[in-house]
Amino acid sequence: MSRQLRVGFIIDGRVPSLASVTQGKIRPWEWLLGCQTSSSVGRMRFGWIARELAAQGVRYSSYHPLRRYDAVVFLKSMSDESRQLAQELRAKGTRIIFDVNVDYFTPAEGTFYYRDMAPSAEQQRQAVAMAALSHALIADSSHLARACARHHARVRWIPDNVDLRRAPPRRAWSRTGKLDLLWSGEAVKLFELLSIEEVLREFAGHVRLTLVTNGLTALDRWFSPWKERFEKLLASVEHTIMPFDSISELLKIYSAGGVFISPRFLDNTYNLGHTEWKVALPMACGRVALGSALPSYLDVAERSGGHGLRICRAAADWRETLETILSGRFAFEDEECAARDVVERYYSTPVVAEAHVQFMREICGWEGIENDG
Repeated sequence: MSRQLRVGFIIDGRVPSLASVTQGKIRPWEWLLGCQTSSSVGRMRFGWIARELAAQGVRYSSYHPLRRYDAVVFLKSMSDESRQLAQELRAKGTRIIFDVNVDYFTPAEGTFYYRDMAPSAEQQRQAVAMAALSHALIADSSHLARACARHHARVRWIPDNVDLRRAPPRRAWSRTGKLDLLWSGEAVKLFELLSIEEVLREFAGHVRLTLVTNGLTALDRWFSPWKERFEKLLASVEHTIMPFDSISELLKIYSAGGVFISPRFLDNTYNLGHTEWKVALPMACGRVALGSALPSYLDVAERSGGHGLRICRAAADWRETLETILSGRFAFEDEECAARDVVERYYSTPVVAEAHVQFMREICGWEGIENDG
């Protein structure tokens, strides 16, 4: 049996060190046992992939300070402490990989809608420094890959993934009464709905919003006048606010039916780097998605031939698409099958895990080395 390629993960900047313990960043036992993650991004980009790779000769695990690794991935981790560990590991011959999920490289420009939305100059400094320490970068979207390529010669776009074993099988859905428009995300991101504010008002008699999110106190971070405008919007459109409990519960909500919407303001550098995961989750359940022309959404639409995810570049596109859906002329069966199919072919965990295997073997110099199991 051949040796496995071992890859450790530092996630969310949680470094298992004595300094982290004394500063109260981690629990004492995590110093020796490694830091687990509770974030959705950590579970998806690390946990789901790790389980998939169990029999493929590549082992992903939380970084353990007493173990040796062929490579260590720094996922959402670029703090001073993360970079110090990266430097120490690199000196020992460990390959360092920086997984980039936000465009910290491009100086923040455009309109920003809440406090701390714009990446800071300090974050940009940290990202550039972490890239300089790394042997390779993983970019979570094609747009991020282009931004990363300005700072490193070795960049690979590896998208987010959906574990279809967690997604209920697609079941046919037909509208009765008002059209259910689904949206999910952190409450601080609810301002995105204001990008189609007038359209939602126009169709208020025909649609209802289902918003799956966390505490609305986050709206206090919004700059004026967005909170006031959002409260007026909710007062004019029927809606339900459901608490986010878990990815599994979210997928159950999607499987019940409706049309997912993901409007976005595309007037700032931060928003442009977002991945397709927000739309991929409902599409995995067979839900049709309507979204703004975000670069990652355009990638999905191209791969699906324009079916399953409808790109709405302007208010007129949102109106036309909603009118078609409400008229009964919309081919839901075909569109829903296309939504599920594109996720299965390009964004399912086994497909994305294979991209991880190929990249890790390449970075660690294992190309052409066969694995016996």
